[in-house]
Parts: sequence; C-alpha cells; structure tokens
Amino acid sequence: MAKIIIMSIPGHGHVNPTLPVVQELIQRGHQVIYYNTAEFAEKIERSGAEFRAYPEPVPTSAEISRLLSKGNMVRVTLMLFRMSEHLVAFMLDELRREQPNAVIHDSLALWASISATRLGMPRVTSITHFVFDGVKSRRTKREWFYLLRTVLPLLPSFVRTRRRLTRRYGREIFPKGPIFPLRGDLNILFTAECLQPASTLIDDSFRYVGPSINGAVRGDGDFPFDQLVRRPLVYISLGTVHSTDTGFYHKAFRAFADHPGQFVLSVGAHTRLEDLQPIPANFIVRHHVPQLEILQQADVFVTHGGMNSVHEALYFGVPLVVIPHQFEQLFNGRVVESKSAGVLLAEKPPFGRVSAQELRAAVDRVLAASAYRENARIVSEELAATGGYLLAADEIERLVQPLIEPRQRIIGN
Repeated sequence: MAKIIIMSIPGHGHVNPTLPVVQELIQRGHQVIYYNTAEFAEKIERSGAEFRAYPEPVPTSAEISRLLSKGNMVRVTLMLFRMSEHLVAFMLDELRREQPNAVIHDSLALWASISATRLGMPRVTSITHFVFDGVKSRRTKREWFYLLRTVLPLLPSFVRTRRRLTRRYGREIFPKGPIFPLRGDLNILFTAECLQPASTLIDDSFRYVGPSINGAVRGDGDFPFDQLVRRPLVYISLGTVHSTDTGFYHKAFRAFADHPGQFVLSVGAHTRLEDLQPIPANFIVRHHVPQLEILQQADVFVTHGGMNSVHEALYFGVPLVVIPHQFEQLFNGRVVESKSAGVLLAEKPPFGRVSAQELRAAVDRVLAASAYRENARIVSEELAATGGYLLAADEIERLVQPLIEPRQRIIGN
C-alpha cells in the first residue's frame, strides 16, 4: 500500500478530474490524503480520501472566479505565487510528518511543487487543461496587445514575489523555461493526443489518459428529468467561474424563448433565480445540474469552453457552441473548431460578448448540420479509447510501486 498526498487549487475544474482517480487508488488499497480549502471537503471525502484543509487565509473558488471573470490570468498567477508564500512552510511540515511515497499536485499548485521538490519526493502533476506553452502561437496582434495590457501593471509585484520565494527556498524550485504548467516525474494529461496541439514541452514523462469521468463521485443532486419533453435538447452552462453572468442568461432567454426545443440552464450557486425572471416556459433553470446525465441526452452544449466541459461533451459525442471568457477557453474553443465538432463565438477580447441573434444562429447552425454531431462522435470514440481515470491510476501505481516494495520486503523480513 502506498501513501499518497494530493494538493490541488480551489477550483472545481481542477478538483473534479482527480476524484475518480482518487476513488480508484483507494479501492486498490492505497491511502490518499487530499489538501484543499474547506469548501471542497464534502466532495473530496465522498471519493474516500482523507480531507485536510489548507490554513487560512486562502482564496475561495468564488474569489478566484472574480479574478478570472475578466479573463485576467496574470492576476491569478500572482495570486498563486502569494498563496505559495503562505503555504510552502505548512506543506513542508505536513510532508515531513506524513512521509508519503508520492505527491500528486495540480499543475498550478506551485506551493506543492516547491515543497515536494525541496524534500526530494516523487511528484505526479495533474494537468486538467491543454498544454499551450511550447505550442506555435496562434494569438492575433489584438490578443497580444490585450494580454500585454493586463500583464505590465502587475509585473513588478510578480517579480518581487518570485524573488522572495527564490531567496527563501532556492533557485531550484522553479523549472527552466515556463513555470506553468508545473511538471513532475510523471505528468497526467486529462485529454487525448488527438486534441492536444503539438507542444515542445511534452516529453516522455507525459501520459494522455483522456477525460476522468465517473458520475458516482459527483453528487450533483436531483433533477426533473421527466420535464425533458421537447426536442432538440440544448444544454447551457458557463461553468463555475463565470456562472454569475446574468446578462448572458437574459440574452439566452431572448434568443430561444420562441424556439421549439427544450433548454436546460445551469446558473451556479451564486446566481439568484429571482434576478432571472421572467424565465421562458421552454427553459429549466437550476443552480446545479447533473451535467454528465444531461449531456447523454443533449443535442448541443452551449458552454464557456472550460476544459472539463469540452471533454465531457465530446466524450458523449455532443457538439458545442463555445463562448470563451478568457484566453485558455479561447484556445479550447479553437481545438473544438479544429475538429469541426462545434462553433466558436466571441473570440475577440474582451471575451464573452455575444448577441442574442448570434447565439440563436450558432445553435441553429449546429442543430441543422449533422456533420458537427458526426465529428463529435468521432472524437468521442478517440476519447473513450484513452483509458480515463483507470489508466491514470495505473500510471501512478507504476511510479509508486518500486518505492513501496523495498519497504514491504524489509517489514516482511
């Protein structure tokens, strides 16, 4: 049996893919201790792992969502560096006490990488997004200008924070080349090779495992499936980060109030349903929706283009209409578009701006052209062949098994 410590960031899109892997590792007899913020305790404990909370202050997923709401990834990067200043000392103490056989950490959890590197512990990185570093740039001049405009004001703070971490923990804590995604001895990439753009950063330490899907660990709650009486079925969700965009929801109502189809809209925990009235009769609106079950019935998925949403839709062969709200989601949408498995809207910064007319036209276009669904089905077959969370667990066991066998032999003698 191996003891494994996992450290993630406070983000549902980063935690969700790890949970089926955790459950599988525990069923195989391994001990898993999972660190995150308290809001993820119930979800993590449902997988069977032992949950432990990071010490306060740590940003909540809602606070991270507000940072991301305008697509400013640089502010999030600065936040990750400041979290590391706060968390490295704590995690060093935890790792010294627990002496795990391996550390699994999110590709953005810098404090985890620093602490495990300092102690020379084997590291597995969970990469829940496409790797765009090392990919030939497809940014337009307008996108580069928009990016520089968000970076430059924050650059001095970023440099000062990095310098403090280097002085305290040594230069070796930062990899050569790009810092993110963080890379370990083994890098689990939750996509298929057919979708990942060619990157010079990807080497033999990377494993394509595909989407990590197991509805049993989600706990999405009840849903009135008996009310799904119309066709086609269109599912709309902006994920957890951008779910408070009530302006978009009202545009969706205007776009589809007279549509013959059925619409399911997930608005997240922080949107007041009272602010969305009046809701058209052909809409079912809920704070939370069992996304995996809905996608198995959906004809189109209107999404912000988050990594999990894109992969879950394509896994079930559902074509997409992608409306990105930040650069990463723009690239995800371009991957979908490159496979002709959906339509990309609002791809010029500032992102997320789309009219009711554009939204209606895009959904009708995808519904009318069977090629989108056929192409999504082809990708679905490729994703299903990757292995998912079972393969991820296999790869982690291959890394840790040589580390625990000598200890077991000593105990046996």
